[in-house]
Amino acid sequence: MRFPVFTKGRSALLRYKRNEEGTAIVLLGFAVFVLVGAAGLAFDAGRGYMLNARLSQAVDAAALAGGRSLSHSDDKAHEEIIRKYFKANLPDGYMGAEIPEPTIELLEGGDEIEVTVRATVPTTLMRVLGSESMQIAARAVVHRQVKGLEVALVLDHSGSMENDNKIDDLKSAVNNDLLPILFGRTNNTVQNLYVSLVPFAGRTNLKGQFDVYPESPAPRDADYVCLDIRRDEFAENDAPPKKENFEHFSQGPYAPYRNLRRYRRKVCPEAAIIPLVQTRNTIEDAVTAMDPDDGCTRYDIGAVWGWRTLSPKWQGVWEDSASYLPLDYEEKDMQKAIVIMTDGRNTPACVRDVSTEVMSEDDQREASEAAFARICADMKANGIVVYTVTFRLDDEETNELFENCASGKDRYFRPSSGESLKADFTEIANDLSTLRLSQ
Repeated sequence: MRFPVFTKGRSALLRYKRNEEGTAIVLLGFAVFVLVGAAGLAFDAGRGYMLNARLSQAVDAAALAGGRSLSHSDDKAHEEIIRKYFKANLPDGYMGAEIPEPTIELLEGGDEIEVTVRATVPTTLMRVLGSESMQIAARAVVHRQVKGLEVALVLDHSGSMENDNKIDDLKSAVNNDLLPILFGRTNNTVQNLYVSLVPFAGRTNLKGQFDVYPESPAPRDADYVCLDIRRDEFAENDAPPKKENFEHFSQGPYAPYRNLRRYRRKVCPEAAIIPLVQTRNTIEDAVTAMDPDDGCTRYDIGAVWGWRTLSPKWQGVWEDSASYLPLDYEEKDMQKAIVIMTDGRNTPACVRDVSTEVMSEDDQREASEAAFARICADMKANGIVVYTVTFRLDDEETNELFENCASGKDRYFRPSSGESLKADFTEIANDLSTLRLSQ
């Protein structure tokens, strides 16, 4: 016998059971949705993190590379370099992302460069939450900063520099590549940056440096003032005139008192030494005016005079230079450097004087090159960074000598053309300059 009340109760229980099963399905579906979304969030966040790291690396590398080119005469050169480095470090389509060209902006009057990129990467599992893509951004700001620097440019002014436009190539490399990088594109002066110029042939012209050469006897020609090599260790060291004085070049057949014309052509270059100055146009104008004649080559003499323009022992000696220059070797946050460039072998026998008149030609060259090596070693021992350049020179003995003189193999350059000379002077200038990420 069935009781209606129990029949109704049983039906209600069955309906409740069916309703409970439906609720569980809904709860299970929601849980799966949350779990898939969480897993998707973790997976896609990891992908985003990887892309962000690679994007930041590419932006930093591009900004640094672009910063090095800010001084080029072409105002758009840095943009091309930035895009090139960015693509090299982050190829198109990396991780399926849409990566636009970097946005490039110059700040602080051109001394600071900002590079930003905002990439879009498609999501995978996060799509279940309705998120189709993620935005990943990276930004780098590079400040171009030149350290406090004293640099001597010791440049060959011998007759061979007239051949095949070598002197024009040198002028272009210095004035259009090296100096613009050191000073910046538009600056005529930079705080704590000083440059000297030492043209050399058989000797170096000390025109106007009245505290260096003796007043009596007066030089035969005030525009051509070349000095004899001092004796013993003073021939190749940085002792100032008050420690060991100099004498006018007066020995041999090219002495100005015997043959003024040949003295000017063979011994004493018209381009005179310029001690450390802070004005870029002073050096530019002097380099532009360099006009080699038929001079000999003595790069040991050029090197030692370059050293003397950097030696603190010469403070207050140099005309047209601040009395506090050169600064002490240990001056904080300052660096001293010298660039020595030649295009030929040493020819000391071309100019006989009191120090070499009794020596054979081979002995003179050997002695001169040994002196050059010692001068290089002494400069480096005093913390001077030495860069050497042998321009279109096939003489292996000289190339080896200059390579050993440099402060490491990476600071020796052997350009074979005008374009490679410009590239090498650019590299030297970049090595002297420093870049830092400011953000």
